[in-house]
Amino acid sequence: MSAALLEFDEPGRTLRPGHDVQPGTDAPSRIADTLRTQGIDAPASLYNEALVLARDGLLGPASQRLQMLLCLDPDDAEGHLLLAKIYASQGRAAEALSKLEAAIEAGAVAPAGLRDHLEGLIRNERQRDEEHRARVAAREQGEIKALRQEARNLRSETIRLEAEVTETRHSEKLWRIAAMVAASFTLCVGIVFAAVTLFGAPAPVAAPPVAAAPPVAPVEPSASVPDAPVAAAHTATTAVQVTPPTLQEEAAGPAPTAIAPATKAQLPATHTVTSGDTLYTLAGQYYGDKTQYGKIKDANKKVLKNGIALKLGMELTIPK
Repeated sequence: MSAALLEFDEPGRTLRPGHDVQPGTDAPSRIADTLRTQGIDAPASLYNEALVLARDGLLGPASQRLQMLLCLDPDDAEGHLLLAKIYASQGRAAEALSKLEAAIEAGAVAPAGLRDHLEGLIRNERQRDEEHRARVAAREQGEIKALRQEARNLRSETIRLEAEVTETRHSEKLWRIAAMVAASFTLCVGIVFAAVTLFGAPAPVAAPPVAAAPPVAPVEPSASVPDAPVAAAHTATTAVQVTPPTLQEEAAGPAPTAIAPATKAQLPATHTVTSGDTLYTLAGQYYGDKTQYGKIKDANKKVLKNGIALKLGMELTIPK
């Protein structure tokens, strides 16, 4: 039905005598001649040329002839109607509908069903546009989701790298402290050894003499108890050897007393960040496992602001 509606079956116009136009005649040239002479029906010539070209399938040149015709006579109803059919054949449904309405306003009788056909084409075109926009939007949403996931992965990788850098810096600080302590200890040992070598070892201190115990007189048996056995009671005292402390013992000082191991902190607890503290060291201190640092991080999201860097004086909650 749509093909029948778009067939160019209009009858040609009757030209004035002496103004017959053969197919292929240059209508713009004839229009120029018309400006110089009178009596040439240029609109009719353009319409007939456009009709012949449209029937031959040359829709582009035919639409150009009709546009020139409408420039000469904007109220030409047949010209608007023929141009509407040409636009519809070219797939320009919106422009065809506009020309059809102009033709109807100018007094042309539109073929039955042509308006419905053009409106259907417009609806189909709009539906295709909407489907295309929906596909584009879906593709964009997928790309956005992929970018968000990549951003989350990058944030996680950044957090992991920050934790590794913090742990490395802490380890480097501990190694530096250990190296300084070892160097100081070595220097002190060298100084002591040099002093002993230079001045010599001191003479040993003589032990004081041990006092002898006084003699004890034997005890005679009592005469009032004739049957009692006679026992000789001798009291002996044990001499105590007092050895003075040596030079090494005086230098060492009193023996260190045993220090009771620290009791495990009661959780949950609150910790104030000091120098050298990290989430890893706090996890090792409170849980005995550095990999549990995530518990402390999750419990202090507002303070840490989704990071792991600690500042001196921060109040952290240590969960169970």
